[in-house]
Amino acid sequence: MPDLDTLITAEHVDQARKRIAPYVRHTPLEPSPALSDEVGAPVFLKLESMQVTGSFKPRIAFSKLLTLGPEERRRGVIASTAGGHGIGVSHAARVLGIPARIYLPRSAEPRKIAAIERNGAELTYFDSIPEARDAARKEAGRQGWTFISAYNDPAIIAGGGTVGLEILEDCPEVGRLVVGIGGGGLLAGSAIAIRRSNPHLRVLGIQPENSAVLIPWLEAGRPVPVDYRPSIADGLGANIEEDSLTFPLAQRHVDQTALVSEDEIRAAMDWLLAEHQLVVEPSGAAPVAALRKTAIPGSGAVVVIVTGRNVNRERYLDLLGVLPDAGAARTCR
Repeated sequence: MPDLDTLITAEHVDQARKRIAPYVRHTPLEPSPALSDEVGAPVFLKLESMQVTGSFKPRIAFSKLLTLGPEERRRGVIASTAGGHGIGVSHAARVLGIPARIYLPRSAEPRKIAAIERNGAELTYFDSIPEARDAARKEAGRQGWTFISAYNDPAIIAGGGTVGLEILEDCPEVGRLVVGIGGGGLLAGSAIAIRRSNPHLRVLGIQPENSAVLIPWLEAGRPVPVDYRPSIADGLGANIEEDSLTFPLAQRHVDQTALVSEDEIRAAMDWLLAEHQLVVEPSGAAPVAALRKTAIPGSGAVVVIVTGRNVNRERYLDLLGVLPDAGAARTCR
């Protein structure tokens, strides 16, 4: 078991922020009057959906890639992804002039594939995310490329923690944090950053009912087999390694968990459009869905991390149940 107290600290998050500052945005923290009324406390949305490339992923990608030496940069990097991580890695690699290869499932969303292609990465497809990850790790070893995990790396976790630093700057009174778990890096990093100033922070971790992995592990106190099914929130359904750093970090930093259904995620997407005029992908809407049905004990403001907006128009409208009939006649009145 690694020494978590020294492996990833708030000081590492500070260093990551200095590294990535020229390449990412300080995203808005938007008050949500409607959610505040529902919760009975001030609620704010941390809009990482307004980040470069439309999600928090460039933070973690730049944080890792900027630690690579000249020879590692020359050889290049490889990553496996459901889509979002691939966009972040390929964007950061393009900006830094590093060759990138992205392994992803054939089911990946077309808009995410197009974004990765625009960044000039080399794409290879597989039948599933676990198959893509295994192949990427093996190829990294054979070719001498650096494998870029989406969560299982101290530099990646520190990059995610920069979200927490911005939250603390803009909302010092934050007392409760609502965040999707996925692989656990964003949650762990943000909690570490905020708890330096507020050790009483309460963290609510969210996963979809269909593809929860870390929540069953947390409940059991160890990695256990899970019934893994596809979810519209594919960014929160990480098939994580049993020895991932993020599991013991989640054990330390998650105070409360909640599962959300597919219908609840869709409803949260619709709510975000209606109340905040925000187009948000399913993974980014899941924490809002959880907050609307889950009480969080504690005091202080509630901050919900809205992680991304990378969803194509047709899928978005279909998820909201408002896909127009392409053949319908239009008339002017």
